[in-house]
Amino acid sequence: MINTIRNLLILFAFLAHSKASGQDRNRASSVIEELCSDEMAGRGYINNGAQKAANYISTQYTSLGLKSFGDSYEQSLYLDVNTINTSKVALDDSVLIPGVDYLVSTTSGDVSGKFKLFYVSSKMLKSPKIHKKLRKAYKKGYIPVIPTVSEGNPYLAKVIDEIIVIYADKPLILLKTSLTWSVGRSQEKGTQLWLLESSFDPYAKCITIEVEAELMRDYKTQNVIGYVEGTMFPDSVVIICGHYDHLGKMGEAIFYGANDNASGIALMLDMASFFVENPQKYTIAFIAFGAEEAGLVGSQYYVQHPLFPLQKTKFVFNMDLMGSGDGGATIVNATVFPAEFAVLKKINDEKEYLPKIKARGKAANSDHYFFSEAGVPAFFIYLMGEYTHYHIPADNADNLKLGPYYEKSFSLVRDFIVYLSY
Repeated sequence: MINTIRNLLILFAFLAHSKASGQDRNRASSVIEELCSDEMAGRGYINNGAQKAANYISTQYTSLGLKSFGDSYEQSLYLDVNTINTSKVALDDSVLIPGVDYLVSTTSGDVSGKFKLFYVSSKMLKSPKIHKKLRKAYKKGYIPVIPTVSEGNPYLAKVIDEIIVIYADKPLILLKTSLTWSVGRSQEKGTQLWLLESSFDPYAKCITIEVEAELMRDYKTQNVIGYVEGTMFPDSVVIICGHYDHLGKMGEAIFYGANDNASGIALMLDMASFFVENPQKYTIAFIAFGAEEAGLVGSQYYVQHPLFPLQKTKFVFNMDLMGSGDGGATIVNATVFPAEFAVLKKINDEKEYLPKIKARGKAANSDHYFFSEAGVPAFFIYLMGEYTHYHIPADNADNLKLGPYYEKSFSLVRDFIVYLSY
């Protein structure tokens, strides 16, 4: 504890005389707006959105003066990904808005046509004849409409899960109380539509659907990696990271990903600006991971093919969902690395950066995961607050207004990274 206090005092003295704060709200807002532009197409796999975002981040690295491995900042990797290129739905004559009124399941295949609707009631779901009724409905050209069920009814939820599996090669409509999308890695023969219950007309007789999907095999994407060389131990590294990819497009709907995770990339670039001006004894690497939304693909690939040896990686600090903060922050892996969390919390208490820091245990929910699984100490920080848009088109630059806790979260992470050098 005495050493911790001494190191914190040295840290605060260093920060008082550092060359620059590094944090720039205007620059951060500009980065978020650029990454959330229509040109970036949701930083996914349609219109080369992820590649355009990676190119932009590489340009920022060059401008900041980060070093690269070889001639490029990019570490290439490949994955299978399902894309929804066309998505048009109408109930009778009412055209629904993609991403707002409905979603197409990420693993859906093609479907096109006008279909009659077969409404399935909760009572019908309980019937032993449910599958006989569904087969008959399909034979007559109907599409079943499956109702929402409460979380307190596990039996009906199980029946619906069985229906999804059994009729995976057919079109199916599922009513939802809320909508969130993701990225699909495979493709079914059938098509699922997730319709928002509040947007659904229960008196509609027909639905017109046009969905065109493409399963892209061995799609090339990339991590974007730059670094500031350490002044004393350049072969040892501290990694600051976040994912730059998002969900891309579903037809004409763009999932912009302002909070998730343009905000984390903006903060990472601010960190890079600071550490270029204030190099530490360890090398500081900055990694913008690709394909996080597809299942942590980019960070898993890096852990399997590290540019710095994992045994020389002192710590990984992953930033995701960094646009809020009025509710404080949560630190994943805090209970796995309690000594490091105690330092982070002490910095926050001393400097009064965030309202609170909540400790959370192990979770495979972002790019820290494969590092800690490989034995590398790693934190994942995400900010909490009133901003609730998640995996929907409304998570955009217009809706995400960086609050006062943006600067404070920057300072908290910066102070912790500097602490690691003392």
